Amino acid sequence: MRFALSLLALILVATDLSAAKKPAEPVIANQTAMAVYAPPSILTSRAYLSTSNMWVEPGKALSDALNDVGRQFFPNSYVIPAGEDKRYGLLLDLAPKWTPTYGKVHLTVQYDVYDPDAKKLHSGNIVQIVAVKGFDFNAAAYNASRTAIQKIMVDVQKKVQPDTTKFPDRGLTAKIDPAILVDRSEPHRTGTAFFINKAGQLLTAAHVSRDCVLMEARQGEASFPVTAKAASALLDVAVLDSGRSRASAMTFRQGHEVVLGESITSVGFPLRGLLGDSPNVTRGNISASKGIKGSWGMFQFSAPSQPGNSGGPIVSDNGEVLGMAVTTLSAESLVKRGLIPQNINFALDARYVAMFLRKENVLFDVIKPQGAGSMQVANEAALSNTVQLNCYQ
Repeated sequence: MRFALSLLALILVATDLSAAKKPAEPVIANQTAMAVYAPPSILTSRAYLSTSNMWVEPGKALSDALNDVGRQFFPNSYVIPAGEDKRYGLLLDLAPKWTPTYGKVHLTVQYDVYDPDAKKLHSGNIVQIVAVKGFDFNAAAYNASRTAIQKIMVDVQKKVQPDTTKFPDRGLTAKIDPAILVDRSEPHRTGTAFFINKAGQLLTAAHVSRDCVLMEARQGEASFPVTAKAASALLDVAVLDSGRSRASAMTFRQGHEVVLGESITSVGFPLRGLLGDSPNVTRGNISASKGIKGSWGMFQFSAPSQPGNSGGPIVSDNGEVLGMAVTTLSAESLVKRGLIPQNINFALDARYVAMFLRKENVLFDVIKPQGAGSMQVANEAALSNTVQLNCYQ
């Protein structure tokens, strides 16, 4: 929604100012193999503006400019990740940012150039502003992208002066350290995860870990990298490896029975940037054995849940994992219909989590159902095994 509003702000006031002029420098094809990285979320960004009945696609504009213009200067350039291991002599790391500007398209691109040994060779920053003509945001976005990429490629050729002898294609894209690519100033997405075995493997929602170039878990003052091991988009569940052995981990209830009205604890890290980085603990009950109409494998719970809780454990008073938080009912859509939902949240039932873990040969422990338990037992189990998960691109 914020992205769509930003794009709307760009096109509401169109002008007839002339488009940006092309740079005067001649195109010189350089045969050095160049790997180019830009955040996947930027290259695929798009939004539908109902007020103008059009799709605006700045991501496609930038992607097309890299292909159309970038390859004029570096014919052996390609965008990563491309799903395969390729060789390269130079790595161009792009950090584009679109900024709403009155009647104009404003594109800023910070860029760094590396050799295959991760040595930084050059850095630069390009600001390109193009007027929107005739409400055609897409044309303006492409013109801004095209000119920015031209300037970047010319600058790289002038400042780095690459050639195939100086920079042979001895690098492999599979061995590029993601840490040098991503912008660590702000996560692309945040969520929650929890340890499920003493080998240090974690469970989270697949939509939290999807398309992350680098993932980092944070527990207390400690931060550590985690990597994807297995995922199911159908179930919205993923397993991550931390490589950190544990003295304890969350356990599952034997038989995975969920009792309506049962007290539960939800632990997560919601609303990053608004709330602190400490875990948020809420209490509620199992309020329904099924999820949204047409869905399967979920149950409904009443403990308050916010963006960032996804992937967090839903825990019984005996400290057993009953499910994993995955989604909440959209209040915005229901308010438009005159309905105000309260605490209608959904978790993936632990029985389906267990089926997935067995299929992927991921270890986890089960315990027999016990007595009444207590909130203190639930809190201790959840808080000691739950982490904040940050996804970077």
